[in-house]
Amino acid sequence: MSVYTPQSLKVVAPAGGFQQGGWYNGRQYWGGTLSEPGQIHPSSNQVGAGQAVSKEVIAQTNPNNVAYIQQEQAKAQAKPVKPASNPAPTNFSNAGTTGASGATGAGAGAGVGFTPAPTINLPEIYKNLYASSGISDLENDYSTKEKAYIEAKGKVNDNPFLSEGTRVGRVAKLESLFNERTANIKNDIATKKADIETQLNLQTKQFDINSQQAKMALDQFNTLLQAGALTGASGEDIANITRATGISSGMIQSAITASQKKDVKSQVITSTADDGTVTATVINTETGEIIAKNNLGQVGNKQTGSGTKLTESEKKLEKVNALKEDAGKGATLAQIFNIYSGYLDPNEILNIYNASSIYGIAKETPEQLKQYGVKPMSTGNTFVLGQ
Repeated sequence: MSVYTPQSLKVVAPAGGFQQGGWYNGRQYWGGTLSEPGQIHPSSNQVGAGQAVSKEVIAQTNPNNVAYIQQEQAKAQAKPVKPASNPAPTNFSNAGTTGASGATGAGAGAGVGFTPAPTINLPEIYKNLYASSGISDLENDYSTKEKAYIEAKGKVNDNPFLSEGTRVGRVAKLESLFNERTANIKNDIATKKADIETQLNLQTKQFDINSQQAKMALDQFNTLLQAGALTGASGEDIANITRATGISSGMIQSAITASQKKDVKSQVITSTADDGTVTATVINTETGEIIAKNNLGQVGNKQTGSGTKLTESEKKLEKVNALKEDAGKGATLAQIFNIYSGYLDPNEILNIYNASSIYGIAKETPEQLKQYGVKPMSTGNTFVLGQ
């Protein structure tokens, strides 16, 4: 799984420069280097890092790409280029290859079964499947035959010299011929659409499984972090954790560094914006102080397979459920307000926290609550908690 510098391959950067995860001359760019032709870069955070992309997946983007990749692979074998040194795995974008860590220290990557964090874009998958299925050609063929049938039937019906019996007979014959000639086309369209729906269902189920694995990986990381098991974690260990959770190596390192300080306990909490953008925040579990924050981009898709967007009430319900879950896991009131302020009303945040927190009703004073924007629930300065 060698990687190469663009200069050694004589690959010229496009306008705007190389983009992380982009493909150039059939090779994926990551961390300053390019992969082998048709191979996902070994340092990529995508599923299958270091593995070759299947012909079926390549064909979904463009059938001609299969031959192009094979051509680039043949060129690479005919004129070998000296590989670049693999980047040191101190930053996720420059992490080492996938696989279990060979470190013998107390790092996390070697034996906790971390797997890559999942991503999915159902509309894009549907578009690719539809384009490669041939349905458009079949639909065009059916439309042409249907148009010819309608025109022929119109001429028969408009002919004033035909008797009623002759007219009815000719129309019936035209309809019979049209049904015979289009039956297979209609069946093929229905079958191919069913195949696409099946593939989408499989992709969705796999994504649900992968999402659960990523959540388990984050829980594992927090457990190891709070137990101090990540002290002395190697670069490979950190690379494995970043692939499993989707959190950058810089965030992971910040959390480990913060946890090593005396009497400081840290935790990683994620929140999702309305557009599907996920933000990971490292916080001090005792004070609520934000140690580090990182935008993970749009992990998954907040739209359904049909492209229908969530309603405002559905978006709010997601925030409410996420707040309940975080409070139930032990997040403090300060941490909760740091994450959900701006998404929910301060009084709503307080009430949901009181009903869900493992610590019970908030112990903060009315003055402290005012700093979070909580307003009195009745006249005077009395705050009504837990309502």
